[in-house]
Amino acid sequence: MRAVLRLAGAAAPVLVAGVVVAAPGVEVAAPSVRDGVYTVEQADRGEVLYDDRCAVCHGAIRQFVPGMAALLGDHTFRNFWRGRSLGEMFGYIQETMPQDAPGTLSPAQTAEIMAHILRGNRLPPGETALPEDEEALNAIPFDP
Repeated sequence: MRAVLRLAGAAAPVLVAGVVVAAPGVEVAAPSVRDGVYTVEQADRGEVLYDDRCAVCHGAIRQFVPGMAALLGDHTFRNFWRGRSLGEMFGYIQETMPQDAPGTLSPAQTAEIMAHILRGNRLPPGETALPEDEEALNAIPFDP
């Protein structure tokens, strides 16, 4: 079930830095990964980064690697992150990945890798790039 924000006023909602902003009185659905929260270009850059920095441990798309979390199209991954925010995923990746050099990904690289992961989980792209900061991403639940 999607969350709905209720505000008082009459202006149309606007997406600013990945956060829905609306005037009071306007009912706005909270953003969802099913609404296209990343761009194709962002996911393409993320695919290159994933292949270079992540695939050595996590494997290629939909490849099973014993003892390692599959990230793309895997029900275990979806169940683990379901109901958590993309901000939590962003923070986790920023602090702990890649495993051989934690904390070395820039915020832009992390967002690009996340865009690739979302696309790999068959979630649609959109017109706006995935935000590069944890706070903005906290407003987007992983609800595939």
